[in-house]
Amino acid sequence: MNLAEPKTSRHGFTLLEMLIAMTVAAILTTVSLNVYSMFHHGIVATSDNYVHFATGKAQELCCRTRFVRGLPPCDTTSGASRAFRDSIRLRY
Repeated sequence: MNLAEPKTSRHGFTLLEMLIAMTVAAILTTVSLNVYSMFHHGIVATSDNYVHFATGKAQELCCRTRFVRGLPPCDTTSGASRAFRDSIRLRY
């Protein structure tokens, strides 16, 4: 047994390896948060567009069923309801 030679087995990581791993993790986190932020803004915009679309369709359905049932149109003061009634007459 030679006491002059130290053991060369390593346990754990060096400081440089830890710094490199932390830098890579920070870069990946930054990129993924930016992508998630863009994704989230797209979802919110799509949701707002869907709510606007669904509200318009629900109002159109309400007006259409009122017309079919013989009730007065939803809005008799604006020209939009007259145009809507004319478009219904053209469709049916």
